[in-house]
Amino acid sequence: MEVHVEQLLTPDFWLGIAIKFIRIAAIAIGGFMVLKFTNLMVGQFFIPKPGSKTLYLEEKRARTLTSLLHSVIRYTIYFIILVMLLQEFKIDTTSIVAGAGIIGLALGVGAQSLIKDFVTGFFIILEDHYGVGDYIAIGDMAGTVEELGFRVTKLRDGNGILHIIPNGSVAKVSNYTRGHMQATVNVPVPYEADIDQVLTLLDQICVTVGHSLPEVLEGPSVLGVVEFKAGEVVIRIIAKTVPLQQVKVETMLRRVIKEKFAAAKIPSPQYVHPAVFPESKNG
Repeated sequence: MEVHVEQLLTPDFWLGIAIKFIRIAAIAIGGFMVLKFTNLMVGQFFIPKPGSKTLYLEEKRARTLTSLLHSVIRYTIYFIILVMLLQEFKIDTTSIVAGAGIIGLALGVGAQSLIKDFVTGFFIILEDHYGVGDYIAIGDMAGTVEELGFRVTKLRDGNGILHIIPNGSVAKVSNYTRGHMQATVNVPVPYEADIDQVLTLLDQICVTVGHSLPEVLEGPSVLGVVEFKAGEVVIRIIAKTVPLQQVKVETMLRRVIKEKFAAAKIPSPQYVHPAVFPESKNG
């Protein structure tokens, strides 16, 4: 015991203690600075300043991704700091690192579907396949996205049913709210009608509907005769509309066509196409 007391009184012992504390403090401060620096770089990468040429993402997606990366980076740095501190106290960390690797491998094998969900969700958000409020179709389900996370997508259909879809099962997505949509109306006209009169009337109808509906982005316009059928020819009208408003434009076109055709006494074909007059029956 006297030997140990003598060792405690030597300058070399206290110098070693001081160096040890300095090394521990350096590890802690260095880890904290690395964490701050990486968090700053991640934030600038996903949410750059105005005028910067770095990657720009929509704010909600950017915040979601930065939150995930901050968590991954934080726990990785914490683990490295812990291992370095244990090594300073002469504790063998080989078994700890090996054990962490084995645990990670076991979790990876046992939770492959969960990992797949997270990885797929990460790329869905990163590449902006769809977002909250978009109307999409996934497989045989279609509806509005109510919530998008890294593991699941919550989709509410037209009947109000909420579908919870694991992101790993999303193989194909159809997004109806990106870019313009196209409204299409097929107008059946009997052979005995004056085609020139019909085309002129349809042009007037297109102008009227195009000016009256703000949902119309371009058109409507008459393509012309697109099909010959028994007892009728089919004239097609198309228009570019804002997302999810093509049905409203088609409905308005059909209504005005019916009214104008009746006023102009244009005869109806024996078979009335349901796309224009859905209330009619086969003759």
